[in-house]
Amino acid sequence: MTEPIDTPANAESPEKAFLATASHEIRTPLNGILGTVSLLLETDLSPAQREYAETIRLSGARLLDLLNNVLDYARLDASAVDLEKESYCPLRLAREVAELLAPRAHAAGLDLAVRAVGWPVPIYEGDAGRLRQILFNLVGNALKFTASGAVLVDVEPREDGLAFYVRDTGPGIAPSDQVRLFEAFRQSAAGDAYRDGGVGLGLAIVKRLADLLGGRVSVASRLGEGATFSVEVPLRRTDAPPAHDLPRLGGRVGLAGLPPATTLALARILSAINTVPVQIDLSSGAVPPETDVLLVGADLPEAMVAALARQAPALVVLRPEDRGAIGRFRELGCRGWLVRPLRLSSLVERIMLARSGRLLADEPETSGEGGRVLIADDNPINALIARRALETSGFAVTVAATGSEALDAAKRMEPVLVLMDLRMPIMDGFEAMRRLRADGFAAPIIAVSAEITPDIERRARECGASGVAAKPLDAEALRALARQWTAGDGRMSGAA
Repeated sequence: MTEPIDTPANAESPEKAFLATASHEIRTPLNGILGTVSLLLETDLSPAQREYAETIRLSGARLLDLLNNVLDYARLDASAVDLEKESYCPLRLAREVAELLAPRAHAAGLDLAVRAVGWPVPIYEGDAGRLRQILFNLVGNALKFTASGAVLVDVEPREDGLAFYVRDTGPGIAPSDQVRLFEAFRQSAAGDAYRDGGVGLGLAIVKRLADLLGGRVSVASRLGEGATFSVEVPLRRTDAPPAHDLPRLGGRVGLAGLPPATTLALARILSAINTVPVQIDLSSGAVPPETDVLLVGADLPEAMVAALARQAPALVVLRPEDRGAIGRFRELGCRGWLVRPLRLSSLVERIMLARSGRLLADEPETSGEGGRVLIADDNPINALIARRALETSGFAVTVAATGSEALDAAKRMEPVLVLMDLRMPIMDGFEAMRRLRADGFAAPIIAVSAEITPDIERRARECGASGVAAKPLDAEALRALARQWTAGDGRMSGAA
């Protein structure tokens, strides 16, 4: 399984080719370890066995983070980096990063949300892949050092470019440690390397990428008050209309018991669509008059949820991994649900449904009938992990080991979703996706690879990928991905 991922027409330098091959071959067994442990942790284990399995998972995750940073840093040194030029919505880009990192945030008990500081958010032209990598590193770094609270990503459009602010409620950074924070092999404090297993490359990569884009990165922080990392990049606005032309809803929407970052993001977007956000006083439990819809946090006591739902139409806001509780919230009087990090289009649609008095229809999560999924992956361990994870969530799964097998299987089974590994023998995932789309295949195809770079992501989308996901995907992440692309939210995947 060492075939090059690029065709001769797209040949890379020897240094880049070596890094791509080494990256894939090292990550593949590590992905197998992490995926198998995720399945093991879902079985009945003794306390000691669970502790050992958790130790393997944490050690493997740290090793993967280290490997990713070392390879990214080496790739920047290998040769000159070519910048891509494409049109993109920065709010959608930030939301994609948040969705990728949400499982990590929720596992740590943290809230993660994206907020548009200016509205509407224009379309820009530039290298979206490099900017996505900057955000991924900054948000991942914030989650790593935040023990409780939230991480909030602000997107601020400017006339001459764009600014992102990644705000956390972590321990803060002393002024003496901020000076050399963006240097390679530096941690914010001496003990951090031992606490998180890193080597201080993540922020150095952010700095180099920001410089490459002609921008700048900075940090503002005080001990005990969290930190804010800022990225400012000069970009040209395009003439394309904004990606989210949302209706002006009007009315009043109550926010009850939601996590902090989600509350701040919701208040901003509701105001932008001419809707008054109302913070509900939970101590009294009273809903102010003329509040026509409530957004209720899933962590509130059941009796409080039921009492609120009796006063106004209520939508419960929960994590993807909590969808199994939707039926219980129905019994408490909730008319529907939203998953965080929130999608703007889903927010508007479901507020309108709640106001109309209708229940949200077709919730595959509670029906057990997920549909047919095709997994194209030549690694038997990866295929086993994906099959077991999805079958326990109600999906019927077929596995193909090559791109040509995937073509035959797609015609035979008509899947609702394809997970396509990009590096396979005989026919790689790029060519398989290209042929599927040429044959009129319309279902979502998610390109999956251990090696995701801006160049690979661009090629995958050009070949017909609906989305791109980086291995390893643990069992819950695989289920969330499949639900997203085959259920209500997935049907509106293009909306921010």
